[in-house]
Parts: sequence; structure tokens; C-alpha cells
Amino acid sequence: MRMICPRRTCSGSPKVVVCLALALLLGQAAEALPRCHQATVNSLRVADCQAQRHNSFPEVDPSVQVLFLNFNAFSSVVSSSFPALRSLLVLSLGKQLVGSLFVGERAFRNVPGITFLDLGGNLNLTLHPDALRGLSKLEVLLLDANGLDEGILEEGYFRDLVSLKRLDLSGNRLHQLKPDATFQGLRNLKTLQLKLNQISAICGDDLRNLQGRHLDVLDLSSNRLVGAPSCGNPFLGITLRMLDVSSNAWNAEKVEQFFTQINGTEILNLRMQHSGALGSGFGFRNLKGISASTFAGLRHSGVSSLDISNGFLSELVSSTFSAFPDLNVLLLRSNQIGQIQDGAFAGLKKLLVLDLSGNLLGALYEESLRALRSSPLQHLLLTSNHLGAIQHNALQGLDSLETLDLEDNALSKIPMGNLPSLLRLTLRRNRIRDAWGIERIGKNLTHLDLSSNRLMDLGSLWGQLGGLPDLRSLNLSGNGLEQCFWLKEGPRRLREMDLSHNNLGKVWGSKRCLNIFQGLEELVGLNLSSNRIRSVPRHLLQPLPSLQRLDLSDNLLHRLPEWVFRGLTSLLDLRLSGNPLVTLSPSPFQPLERLRTLDLRDLSLLCDCEMSDLQRWYQERKATLKASAMEATLSCLRTHPTFQWFSLPYFLESHCSKSLQILYTYRSICGNPRPRREQRVMGQNWETSLSVSPPLWQMRCRSKETILCSMGLLARQE
Repeated sequence: MRMICPRRTCSGSPKVVVCLALALLLGQAAEALPRCHQATVNSLRVADCQAQRHNSFPEVDPSVQVLFLNFNAFSSVVSSSFPALRSLLVLSLGKQLVGSLFVGERAFRNVPGITFLDLGGNLNLTLHPDALRGLSKLEVLLLDANGLDEGILEEGYFRDLVSLKRLDLSGNRLHQLKPDATFQGLRNLKTLQLKLNQISAICGDDLRNLQGRHLDVLDLSSNRLVGAPSCGNPFLGITLRMLDVSSNAWNAEKVEQFFTQINGTEILNLRMQHSGALGSGFGFRNLKGISASTFAGLRHSGVSSLDISNGFLSELVSSTFSAFPDLNVLLLRSNQIGQIQDGAFAGLKKLLVLDLSGNLLGALYEESLRALRSSPLQHLLLTSNHLGAIQHNALQGLDSLETLDLEDNALSKIPMGNLPSLLRLTLRRNRIRDAWGIERIGKNLTHLDLSSNRLMDLGSLWGQLGGLPDLRSLNLSGNGLEQCFWLKEGPRRLREMDLSHNNLGKVWGSKRCLNIFQGLEELVGLNLSSNRIRSVPRHLLQPLPSLQRLDLSDNLLHRLPEWVFRGLTSLLDLRLSGNPLVTLSPSPFQPLERLRTLDLRDLSLLCDCEMSDLQRWYQERKATLKASAMEATLSCLRTHPTFQWFSLPYFLESHCSKSLQILYTYRSICGNPRPRREQRVMGQNWETSLSVSPPLWQMRCRSKETILCSMGLLARQE
């Protein structure tokens, strides 16, 4: 900020001094840094000083427990940088904006109690060998994207970090993995993240200082790993809960060599996502796919979960996964698998979950899953394939299957099969026209999703679903339900039903299927939104005593009869948004004694003094009103003399006081005043005269008959 002093003001010596002092003060004010934002979050005292151009320690409460200093201008951190902050637990110094950061000897001496330290994102980080000295309580250390080489693991930087549980060295320049002897003292280390480095081969003795450990996570993804069987198993004496080798540029041959090298290592979960050179992809044969020999080295590793998602696998050959006798979860989603040979899943005697979503399967044949008939498979996911046909016995023998997900395929009918344990069936976004055979594939179904299909006849569909006595959740949203020729007995134990985005207004408008909810005493949630309903049939909802949530939004309701919600004594949540309702009274809502939420958004209510009863009702009931995205008060439209929106409380207060109610009552009972003098008083029309106070109005009109009539004390004169 520049200060320009007028000549006449600063011509004298004292005035010059004053002017210069003022300029100095203003300049200092311009250079002042913003103060840290301090608050209490989850019972922790937090100081947020991020992106405030600090190059030295800012002023904070000495009792602060969490301190964020990211995106500032620190170029160095030394022992005198921090005041004594004995309560500090979390310190974040990530991504300083000055190009480099030096951390000196015992830099954190005054904050010895920190358990979390973030130095990540400083691309040119220089650490003194004793920079982390004294941090015996530190549990998490982030050194990601710091431009560090393998010296960070080999020169004793972490010798005092006896409580360290997680070390993140992602995005650095490590070419080899050889932790030094000080790692033997890091007995609590559970997570070692090394992704996005340049590690190629790991040999037998490289990890000797980690022997005897159980690591929860060893992340070696996005490196340059290759197998080197001749140099021995580097993981001897180490057990791994999760080994992540995703996004390594290896083909099937290199994968086989790597797993042969680590033969016998105990690995509970193995992740190999985004292995771009593993498998040839659809229409190509230039790269070898996976086979039984690919994973032969893992036969004795006890792998429970295998994830090879987001790759280019196009075919599963016989015995591909035979090296995984203990496998429970197999994730193959988002590949290009178009063919599954007979016996591809042979040997998977303990498999519980198989995910084949997002592949290129056009049909499912008997031999595709035959090898799984003896497995305890519980969840089969086939979402977003191109399945147009499922052979009649392709699902045969999967007696333990509980979940079958066939969403987003091209099926035109319910798959055939007998799955006695099936509880959840998802057939959303297919081309199914009726539910014939639904009781055969899963007579014990509890959850069924048939949304976004091509169902049209509600009556026949309801009868077909009647063969599912245990059905609890039903989704029929987004079909073309607009007919009901004959209503048969349907399911009776439903708790949740979604009938939205159909044309049930046409069905009920023709007086058909009016008793569809008969017997659904257990129904808790019902969605009837977007059904072009013009009026709710008189007794449609009365058989639903347990209903707690009702959605009638985005229909064509123009009025609510006072009997419309009778019988819904349990209703908690009612949604009426998006209907062409122009007026509302509290009478339809009176039976809803337990109502907690009323959604009246996107209505076009006309301003009317009679709506004061509605406002008084929801204020007394203390129900949560959803009226607009910005506020919880209703709005109304006044059409005369100009179109203008008001909040309903404001309109009622400004236009509907007790005295003005007399005038409105006059209009409703007696009509417009007959004397010309009353029609145009002092150059004002009748509408304008309504806004004046009653004494003035009486003086202008001078009509005792008018006043008596407006107060209801005199019958209207014909």
C-alpha cells in the first residue's frame, strides 16, 4: 500500500514526521499476515494456518493440539522454530511454496509429543541425520513426494521413532529397498508405503531387518518390479496382511517369476490392479494371459483375497486359479473378459465372493461356473456386462448363493435356475417385460430390484411377485407400469417399496388396482413420486398403518382432500414437493400425529390469508418443514397488482392482520361494494383500499351496512 501525502499537509517538519509515521503504519498493516483460524474439532483444539504466507512460526494458542502449516513459505525448520507446545499431537508442514525445505538437527525438540508429522509434498526436502531425534511418540510419518533416494532407509534417520506405525515414502526416487539395522527397533511398524518409486528387484537379504514382522500393508504399487528367483525370497520371516503390487509394468512371465521368488510367503490379501501388460485385451493375441502357472508360487501363501481388477484380461482358461485353495474373494471387475473356459475356477473350494462386473460377457454357459458348484459361493456380481442370455442350467448347483447382481445387462426375461439360498436379486437396467419364473430362481428372496426395465402390467406383475412370501424390499422404479387388467394376490410382508417414475396415475385414474396395498400392514416406506397422479383415490393408503415414509413428490396433485392421509398414524416423513398445489390447509395433516418432516419444496402456492391456519399448525406441531433449498419457510405468489413472491410469514403479517381480515372477509361474503363512491375512494381502486386501516376505510366508505356485513353480522343483500 502506498501513502501519498498532500504537499500542504506535510510541508512543516512536525507534519512530515506525522505523515511518514502514518505511512509506515499503513505499510506495516498492508504487510501483516492473516491470523490462524482456531477452533475445536472432535474435542481437539485445532489451529489452521494454511496458505497464509508464513515463513516463521505464527502466533497460536499454546494449548493447541492440531496445527496445519501447509502451503506456506517455510524454507527451514530448526530447533528454535517452534515455541514449547507440549500438547501438540498433529503437525502438518506439507508443500511449502519456496522450492526447498531444510529440517535441521532436533528440529522438533519443542513438540516432543506429536504423534503425526506430515512433511510430504516438499519436492526438495533435506533432512539432518538427527532431524527426527526425540520423537519417541511419533506414530505416523509422511515423507511422500520429497525427492528422497534410498538413503532415507539406509542412514538411520528413524532410529528414535520407536512408536512408528505408518511410514509413507510414496512418490520418491528409491531404486532399492534395503532398510538399515535401526528398523529392527521399529517393532510397531505396520504400514510401509513405497508406491510410485523406481524399485525393480528385491533380493533375499534386502529386508532382513524387517524379519519377524507382521505388516498390515506393504505397498509396492507403481514401481518397476521384476522377479529374480536366483537371489532368494526377500520376505522370509515376514507376514503380509496386504501386498499391493498394482500398476507394475510386468507381463505374465515376469509376474510368474516374482511369485516364484516369494514362494511360501504368507500373504492374506494380494492386490494387482491396473496391470496393463497382463493379458492381451479384447481382439488381440500379442500378450499372454494368466494361467495356472502364473500363480503357482503362491500355492502355499494362504491368499484369502485376490484383486486383478482394471486390466486387460480377455479369457479365463482352465485351472487359472488352482493355486489358491484358501481364496475367499476374487475380484476381476473392469477387465475385458469375454470367455470363461470350463474349469476356470477349479480348486476354489472356499470362494465366497466372485466379482466379474464390467467385463464383456455376452452369455453365461453351463460350463462357465460349473467348477463352483462345490464351493460355498455366496455373492456373484455380473453387473455391466453384455449378458443377453443365461443358459438354463448355468446357475445350477450354486446352493449357497445369497446375492446375484445382474444390473445393467441385456436380459429380456428372468434367468432360470433354482437357488434355494438366494436372498438378494438385482435385475435393474435390463429389458425384462414380466417377472415370470421369479419364484423358481429364488423362492426365499427378501430383496428384489426390477427397476428400469420394461414392465407394463401392474396386475400380472403383482401376482407373479405373490410367489415370494418372504419379500421385504421391492424396487419397481422406472418401468412403464400403466396397466392393470386383473389384480392378483401379491407379496404381503413388504417393508420397503419403490414405485416411482411409472404411470400409476393412469392406472388409478381408471379405477383399477385400487386395493394393491391391501394386506401390507408391515410396509414402512413407500415411494410414489413421478407417477402423474392427479388425485389420490379415497381409500388407497388407508391399509398402511405402519407406513413411516411416503413420497408423493413430482406428481400432478392440485389439491389435498382432508381424508387423503387418514389411517397413516405412524407416518414420520411426508414429501409433497414439486406438485402444482396452489393452496394448503392443515386439515389433511391432522391425522398425522407423529409427523416429523414435511417436504413442501418447489410448490407454487398463491398468497391467501387462510393459509395462516397451516402456518399455525406446523409451528405448533414443531415438524421440520422443507420449503426451499435456502430456507425453511414457505413462499407464496401474489398475482395482483403484480406477480411477486413473499415468504408466507411475511405475507400473513403484513396483509392478514385482524383488522385487514375484516376487509378480506367482506369480499368473500358480500362481494365488491356497490356504491360507486366505495369502488373508487379518493382516486384509489378497491384493491388499494384494502391496504388502508379499518377506521380510514370506514371513514371513506361511510357504510354501516358494509361493516356489519364484513363482520358477518348482516346477511348478504341480493
